[in-house]
Amino acid sequence: MLPAEQEKRDLLVAADRRSLWHPFADLAKWETEDPPVILSGEGVWLTDMSGHRMLDGTASLWVNLLGHRRPELDRALALQAGLIAHSTFLGATHDGAVLLGEKLLSLAPSGLSRVFYSDNGSTAVEIAMKLSYLASRHRRKKEGRSPPSRFFSLERGYHGDTLGAVGAGGIERFHAVFGPLVRPSVTAPAPDCFRCPMGLFRQDCGLACASVAVRLMEEHRDEIAAVILEPLLQAAGGMIVWPEGYLSRIAGAAKDLGLFLIADEVATGFGRTGTLFACEQEGVRPDFLLAGKALTGGYLPLAATLVTEEIFEAVREDPGVFYHGHSYTANPLACRVALAAMEVLEREPLLSAIPEKRAKMLEEWAPLTTHPNVANIRSLGLVAAFDLVGPEGRPLTDFSVMGRIRDLARREGLLIRPLGPTLYLIPPLSTTLSEGTLMARILRKATEEGLGTAIG
Repeated sequence: MLPAEQEKRDLLVAADRRSLWHPFADLAKWETEDPPVILSGEGVWLTDMSGHRMLDGTASLWVNLLGHRRPELDRALALQAGLIAHSTFLGATHDGAVLLGEKLLSLAPSGLSRVFYSDNGSTAVEIAMKLSYLASRHRRKKEGRSPPSRFFSLERGYHGDTLGAVGAGGIERFHAVFGPLVRPSVTAPAPDCFRCPMGLFRQDCGLACASVAVRLMEEHRDEIAAVILEPLLQAAGGMIVWPEGYLSRIAGAAKDLGLFLIADEVATGFGRTGTLFACEQEGVRPDFLLAGKALTGGYLPLAATLVTEEIFEAVREDPGVFYHGHSYTANPLACRVALAAMEVLEREPLLSAIPEKRAKMLEEWAPLTTHPNVANIRSLGLVAAFDLVGPEGRPLTDFSVMGRIRDLARREGLLIRPLGPTLYLIPPLSTTLSEGTLMARILRKATEEGLGTAIG
């Protein structure tokens, strides 16, 4: 890097530290770190101001689906910008929103018939929680029952950072401090069979966790408006991959108990788990399906709450108006790019290519299976993860080790973001076989070097 460019970069970093506040950042550590200043991207590669290229190992926090500077998405964005960037969705509509809504309903599990747009996953959750409350209240009023007052969710669940979503969340370090401000959910243990709270083996753990969850749903049925879950994969909670059958068991119990089911597919939707939506893998038809993150291919903020006609009709009857909305609801730029992204996803064999890519990534990690500080190597779709452990297999608590591994990976050309003791990859679906293999190889080598000698 030329001296003038280095000076420009250093001034930007200094201004960032002086003026900005980054999400989920340890504020004291951020003041001493030297972050990459991203300049451009192409495909699954990012380039920083120093010219250093890095593979986008987390798909820019799970949003990038088809790679950076995707020509079809660029063209859709430019075309729409040449017409209009934004107009209100209150009392007006536009073709991008209509066409995208119809496309989403055609792709989603059957039974969903209406789309309510918002601009991020957390607000999509808030919308589903409010609508499920209104519909449940309406149903119970007809039955002469009291309205519900809570939701059902899972420990180590994550549904966003707005207060309703925090009440349904279960990640202690994120949510505990806001406890006095929220109405907590009825919560059941996460089906994390590696760290089973009951000390059971995998299949037994899944069955036992499901039984506990169903029992709690039965006990608190009169309080619960809806069951909210991240189907098959609790991502922010530590890349928890659910055992087979857990999702369908919970969904079946919710239906039997007359509780609405909210499938939060903000992180799991659009192929991340190997099918277009995770619910498909166990034949689950939710009352609400939430989409976000990868909806626009990672280009612009957009989310959608898909609901059944029953929900729509209940709110149409009482109160008649859903008093919830956003200034940028159904932004035309975002809708047009999302429509282009869905068309690419339908047209290209990205989902069918996942098994081979996943197999190669896990093959690269095979040497880690015997490492004393690596455990629980797992995958689902194109998501792959493992945990670092210390003495007696306890989760690693020395997060300086994770920082060292992150920095080593970055130096070798891979951008990652560890989750507590968990290292993972969620590459764009457009990642080639060789690019995915390289990501896995760099992360393995960075882990081996970062751990050095065995801990404990």
